[in-house]
Amino acid sequence: MEFLTGENSGCSGCGEMQSSCNFCGACCTGGGPVLRTQDERLIKMGKIQISDLYTMRKGERVFNKETLAMESIPSDQIKIKVQEETIRCTFLNEANRCRIYANRPFECRSYKCWDTKEIEEVYASDDPLTREDIVGGIEGLWDLVKDHQGRCDYETLSGLMERVEADQDKEAMASVCEMIAYDRSLRETLVASGRVKPEILDFLFGRALSTTIVMFNYRLEKGENGYQLVRVE
Repeated sequence: MEFLTGENSGCSGCGEMQSSCNFCGACCTGGGPVLRTQDERLIKMGKIQISDLYTMRKGERVFNKETLAMESIPSDQIKIKVQEETIRCTFLNEANRCRIYANRPFECRSYKCWDTKEIEEVYASDDPLTREDIVGGIEGLWDLVKDHQGRCDYETLSGLMERVEADQDKEAMASVCEMIAYDRSLRETLVASGRVKPEILDFLFGRALSTTIVMFNYRLEKGENGYQLVRVE
């Protein structure tokens, strides 16, 4: 997220000079906070449910407002889900009030649009909460997460997509489709067997590759001979 710098910078959502929150909702729209190690207790206490979270996996591409380019994130980020149509935090109500304000994440506590010094210090720190912190002790489940991470690694996917983009490499394209098919099959199998609830899939395995493939300007399309990659113009 892009923030103004310095004391009394004013609200990034309304542009007015201020010294306290005016409930404009700008800071809770466009993308949720990255959870930090300080937030682990909120999950273990049940203040935030795993079903409220999703994981952006290492290597996923996001739009950087400062460079105006798509860039890969250097590590996993656990974030609070947003409403798909409005991109508002799932905990933000219609009156722009946080439904978990007393138990809001550490980044939310640190962010003040009129003085960004504290949140800048948080961003500079390297203490993100990880999936292993939360489910690493669950036998069998964590092994599934690790196996999926190894087989659906974004670094590998990026390399394959570079080959696809460069010369429509059919072998690379087939490998990408196999990776997406595995990702889809794993999710469907776990839900059908009752081992995993569908609402926590995006936390355990990140967002579906069939969705995130669009970050490479391609989409998945079903044809007569199965799924294929189609360039998004």
